[in-house]
Amino acid sequence: MIRLLRVMLWLSAGAVAVAGLYWAFLNTPESNTLMLAASALLTLITMLVAGVVVNSGIHLAAGDAFAPSIRRAPGGLPWFAAALAIVALGWWAVLRGDAWVAAHQGEISAWFIANVGWSDLSRLFWAHPWISRWLRWIAIPLTALSLLAAWLRHGAGGVRQVRWWRRAWSIRAIAVSSLVFVLLFALPLQLLDWRPAMPPNWLEPTVAAARLAVVAICGALGAAILLSLVTQAEVTPAEGTSVTPAPTAEGAR
Repeated sequence: MIRLLRVMLWLSAGAVAVAGLYWAFLNTPESNTLMLAASALLTLITMLVAGVVVNSGIHLAAGDAFAPSIRRAPGGLPWFAAALAIVALGWWAVLRGDAWVAAHQGEISAWFIANVGWSDLSRLFWAHPWISRWLRWIAIPLTALSLLAAWLRHGAGGVRQVRWWRRAWSIRAIAVSSLVFVLLFALPLQLLDWRPAMPPNWLEPTVAAARLAVVAICGALGAAILLSLVTQAEVTPAEGTSVTPAPTAEGAR
């Protein structure tokens, strides 16, 4: 729990920094070449900061101390970019599949009637958007995070092994990540649309700030849980202690 809390606090601080940079980007005019260059630079800095935050969060979730985690994080920025590319490619593929299903619903229904004998596919077409959301918001990001964690923690050898795939697609990981998405991401986001009737005094901004704080805390906790799911903690002997190998049968004789 202490490790999870540490990762959560670090991700919260990183989210504040990224949000500040994004706000600066939104308020940068693009009226001339210099301002366009400034916007591009802010975009690059935002991505770099986000990469350092996520990479160091993975090291923290694995049990590393704070300072070594920060030092190791910039070296993994290319792999953070690769993980983002995997997420973008996965989203593109799923959205293309959604568009294809929407454009060929009649053909799909005819195929099922002719080959399976199903005439009512309303439940199938109802479930399809939910499957699409699950793939885009849970399965694909969790797979990319697990691959990123494998590379950051174990290098190319960790990527060649299948443990990172098993961590992302195990029943436990899928169940926990799905529950985290619903309880800590999807439901708290509904607070952003909640507009209770408030008197126009100090109470209105206070309630708005409280709503944003709840959403931010839930999101940071959810992200910390996801990082912990895909990160394999390495247990090493405490400094100053020695590990005595167990006696073998030959040594006992």
